[in-house]
Amino acid sequence: MFHHYRYLLTLFLVFTLFFAHAQKTTKIFGRILDEQTAPVPHAQVSLHHVHDGTVAKIIIADSTGNFIFQSTSFGNYYVHIKNMTHQDFTTSHFKLSESINEYNFGKIIILQNTAYLAEVVISKRKQFIEQHQDKTVFNIENSILADGNSGLELLTKIPGISLGDNGTFSLKGKSGASIMINGKLTYLSADQLANLLRSTSSNDITKIEVMTNPNAKQDAAGTSGIINIVLKKGLKQGWNGTASGNMGAGRSLHLGGSLDLNYRTDKVNIFGNYNQYFQNLEYYNSLTRYFYRNSQTEPETFSQQENKIQPKLRSNNFRVGMDFYISPKQTLGFLINGGFGKYPKYEPTTNHFRNYETKDLIWSASTITEGKERWEDMLYNINYNLKFNETGHELKVDFDMIDHHSKMDQTLTTEYKNEKLEPIPHKSSRIGDIPSDSRVYVAKIDYTLPFNEHFKLETGWKASHIRTENDLQYDTLQENGNRVSDHSTSNHFIYKETIQAGYVNLSKTWNKLSTQVGVRAEHTSTNGNQITLNDRFSKDYLKFFPSAFISYNISTNHKVQLSYSYRVERPSFWSLNPFRVYTDPFSYSEGNSKLDPAYEHAYEANYTLASKYIFTLNYADRSNVVNDIIGLDPTNQQITFERPENIGSFKNYGISFMAPTQFFSWWTATHFANYYRNEYEIPQEDELIKRSGNTLSLNTQNSFKLTKDWSLEIGGNYNSGLTIGLSKIKSYGLVYTGIQKNILNKKATIKLVVNDIFHTNTRRYETISNAVRLVGKSNPDSRTAILSFNYRFGGSNNKAKERSTGSEDIKNRL
Repeated sequence: MFHHYRYLLTLFLVFTLFFAHAQKTTKIFGRILDEQTAPVPHAQVSLHHVHDGTVAKIIIADSTGNFIFQSTSFGNYYVHIKNMTHQDFTTSHFKLSESINEYNFGKIIILQNTAYLAEVVISKRKQFIEQHQDKTVFNIENSILADGNSGLELLTKIPGISLGDNGTFSLKGKSGASIMINGKLTYLSADQLANLLRSTSSNDITKIEVMTNPNAKQDAAGTSGIINIVLKKGLKQGWNGTASGNMGAGRSLHLGGSLDLNYRTDKVNIFGNYNQYFQNLEYYNSLTRYFYRNSQTEPETFSQQENKIQPKLRSNNFRVGMDFYISPKQTLGFLINGGFGKYPKYEPTTNHFRNYETKDLIWSASTITEGKERWEDMLYNINYNLKFNETGHELKVDFDMIDHHSKMDQTLTTEYKNEKLEPIPHKSSRIGDIPSDSRVYVAKIDYTLPFNEHFKLETGWKASHIRTENDLQYDTLQENGNRVSDHSTSNHFIYKETIQAGYVNLSKTWNKLSTQVGVRAEHTSTNGNQITLNDRFSKDYLKFFPSAFISYNISTNHKVQLSYSYRVERPSFWSLNPFRVYTDPFSYSEGNSKLDPAYEHAYEANYTLASKYIFTLNYADRSNVVNDIIGLDPTNQQITFERPENIGSFKNYGISFMAPTQFFSWWTATHFANYYRNEYEIPQEDELIKRSGNTLSLNTQNSFKLTKDWSLEIGGNYNSGLTIGLSKIKSYGLVYTGIQKNILNKKATIKLVVNDIFHTNTRRYETISNAVRLVGKSNPDSRTAILSFNYRFGGSNNKAKERSTGSEDIKNRL
């Protein structure tokens, strides 16, 4: 434990030194307000010498009207304030000396420039897509489709993002994307992350940032890039809030609602959010397993499986916090973020085993699988932000502690029939107790130093320590009716991981040329203890992750950009855990404690035409690819398993085109096309298996302004199929629409959203190994109609800062 205290002591000393420095400098500060005491953002503030009126310094007030002059020499001064929409204002004279090293104006009230306001009306709406040097931003808040969807459904509608059956996300055909919330990884398993996104209302999301080549400031995890979900933080002056609710149905009932409240003064900001999500779902799956013996070209037997999954999601999430404005440049914040929920599932399944040649029935099985999953999450955060000046010179400090607990009580009961469909007396039953407990500690410092308006340094340090424990117990029913522990499948596993990371990022601009280079160093130490088998493993390694970006503005309408990054995909904590989880009596998944990280070199070239049409070429080369393989259980050749392995190497080639268009003043649209090729080289026994496939992915979103505050959106996506490791997924797609009406003086909106109108979002797939071939179809509960209502009340339009914590980058690996 000593090294943990050493990290915290180091952080405390750095914090203290910066804080002390800030306190010793001379300061002149205040806050600019209008006649209604609302902040006036971004006014020009100049400091003048009294004796000759010359300018000593000029700064720009921040978005909340605060300004501060630091490190000013002693003398007599006055301040002049200038703003386009308000009248000029000059303060009285004041003095700085040895005995008076700061001057606080408090609130400065300036009057509106009525002549100017009578002539000018400013109306600004963010574009749906914004292209930045190191990311693409999708402003979801402007879309009708943001309401009435879950976060999981919303992500699948973003161009270039696809969701696999195992809950993992891919970017432009590359698997292994990391999911962040407010800039931090989520530290959850794929299933847990899917539940979190299902229980997150799209109404709470303001934008989604897609980083295919992240810079050195971001965590190196995520071989295909990072998807950052930014939640709404519209914190306004005074009391204000938003209340929303939605209801509808797919194959069954959907309900949801949320309440956001905020109160802000000059010195403190208090905010809170609560949302509840209720979904009754219904999925249908079919799967055919072909079993091969030795090196036969034709299967010997096969099984036909049909199952119906009926989960019921019950989720509650809350977020409360407080910001203290110590001074115009210093903020201390506290945050508690939590959630709890249930996801019970009822799943009847039938299996028919047949002879492949004759198609005669050998035997059949009917299984009822019941799972009662529940979870609790708590995050505690304290953060400090120090802005040295308004040029971007700042320090950010974050401490996080996360507690996660989940538990699955699972029962599988199976009845068998012989070839004549006569009941077989023996009845099998399996009961599983599957808990997961995790605790995460994260400390983070980010420091930004602009040397001038064209040259900037970013550096920082981050340390995380994770401990996760799983004590899985399975009982089976014996012929005498007694239940006994199944020691072959039960397992107690404890995993610990410590990562220390530091980064340096430099940005420089010369007229038309912009560059950014950086390197991130991450030292990883892991320790696993499989208590049941008395098996321990540990790894300790240091890796450097460079990144580089270069942009050149050829002219006003032409811009090119090149980028490179080196990335890592660490195995999730769940993947390293070698215990088994049965999905039905004839298949299970298990972890693999021998997994190594995968590493990827990613290259990208962009050409932007007229500041909106974006052409992209990309190439990636990944080694030690982690992918699920399938096989037959050695103790029972009719049971298949799925296990992650380092399967070989992977290459991805791609070209994409994104085009926002405006056909008429009332019709705007965004179109996306992506064509890519995946190539795998997979060593198996004495041969090298090569798998490859080409994919065309299309996405379109169209918005129509109608009369009397009505608006309409229609969109859809199509994927021609893709190759991922040993699996091939066939074509799929969907069409969706939404209509909206502003009411109550535009303080409220009512929306109707219909997803997957033609019910075409089914997944057909094939997975092949030496001993077994799987051919399946997944039919999700994706066609839904949701009616939502959103009402905004109170406050002005002056937003406070956005809040995030330093640890949301670990949860998607738990």
